[in-house]
Amino acid sequence: EGRRNVLVLLCACLTTGQCFVPHTPPPHSLRPSPASWQQPPCLRHPRLRMTRTEIKVEVSTHSTVRGVLFDVDGTLCDSDPVHFEVFQELLMKEGINNGKPIDEHFFRTMIAGRQNALICKDLFPHWSVEQAERWSEMKEARFRELAVGKLKPIPGLEEVFSLLDKAGIKKAAVTNAPRKNAEFMLSVLGRLDWFDTIVIGDECEKAKPDPMPYQIAMQRLGLRPEETVVVEDSPSGATAGVQSGAFTVGILTSQEGETLTGVGCKLLIRDYKNAEFVSMLAKDAEHLDSVLKA
Repeated sequence: EGRRNVLVLLCACLTTGQCFVPHTPPPHSLRPSPASWQQPPCLRHPRLRMTRTEIKVEVSTHSTVRGVLFDVDGTLCDSDPVHFEVFQELLMKEGINNGKPIDEHFFRTMIAGRQNALICKDLFPHWSVEQAERWSEMKEARFRELAVGKLKPIPGLEEVFSLLDKAGIKKAAVTNAPRKNAEFMLSVLGRLDWFDTIVIGDECEKAKPDPMPYQIAMQRLGLRPEETVVVEDSPSGATAGVQSGAFTVGILTSQEGETLTGVGCKLLIRDYKNAEFVSMLAKDAEHLDSVLKA
């Protein structure tokens, strides 16, 4: 346990550029922390400064983690650039944005992480359900065509997957992507059959941002919200995770940190090598060490 704590403290020092000094920790110390150490000023507050852009998040006080529920698009692999390219191409043909390519702000606020039905309802309110479904199917086929050879796992993901296996933690993929897309991306990552369950938003009564997809995943895996971690990259998905009661982690592959903390994310990570995230999952120092050294 001591070795694990020291590893987490060292990684926090590397992240913040500051050192720990011997002292009794304040009430809101970074978890976990040996009783003989004090944190630097930027870590004593219950909100932790994570990046040079001064994104701040609350430190987890979560109980033992028994399950991790991952979004897919933008969370397991950085697929958003491909989606962005597809939407630029197809929306321009439909005359959206005065026939000019949409920008990243439009994509982040109107599209990223949202269900196709809701996107079409907002962009094409005059379309029938059947017309929206045909367009969505065409869009997703175009995504799969352009994504070949472009999708890579987020750094540290494979090591975290290995850690989950060693620690016996349950795992699910929970996504608003259509099943064909979800299975395509998971196959590219070599993880189609690895998850204990896969929940597709379109196949639920309600998709994200409703918490139902995450509630269904927890029910299938026999998990309580207080022992579950959700990882999300979009405001829509993060809202679903937060409302499900799970500890929700925001991964910064496409959104600004303030956007994700604004909907309730408790921890922000750039990738899966984040020391605080890994420490929540690692059952012992050996597991923690194997991820942080990867």
